[in-house]
Amino acid sequence: MNSGEENRKAKKAKVSDDSEREKSVYLDDNVLFEVLKHVDSRSLAVAGCVSKQWNKTAQDERLWELICTRQWANTGCGEQQLRSVVLALGGFRRLYALYLWPLSKPHAPSTSWPAIPHVLRSKPRWGKDEVHLSLSLLSIRFYEKMNSRKAKNT
Repeated sequence: MNSGEENRKAKKAKVSDDSEREKSVYLDDNVLFEVLKHVDSRSLAVAGCVSKQWNKTAQDERLWELICTRQWANTGCGEQQLRSVVLALGGFRRLYALYLWPLSKPHAPSTSWPAIPHVLRSKPRWGKDEVHLSLSLLSIRFYEKMNSRKAKNT
């Protein structure tokens, strides 16, 4: 055998090994989705940094919808109606990142010793007012962007 032929065979073997390793690393998208359905927002965002496949899955609007609606109290409007509005205004991931996540951040305690240990505090549920405010802010931002695009085109 000549060295050119040996190089080609070595490259084929290497490519074959790499593709087998790659296949073993990838989870089925459906399995990954099922796992990510049960994580919190921070874990979902971190999971999006693992690989391209995980990033694509972590950006799925259905996952962000689950995270948003998991913390909502009764909002006074139908779930499908609310879903339509949020999706039309940019999606649940955008709603969470811009408006709901800042609401969920813990406020700085007034003293160095909090009255209730952090571990014992329950996750806050967003009431009707918080959800409506967040949706209003999202819609205002959406319409501001629309107007700025129209101004650029004229």
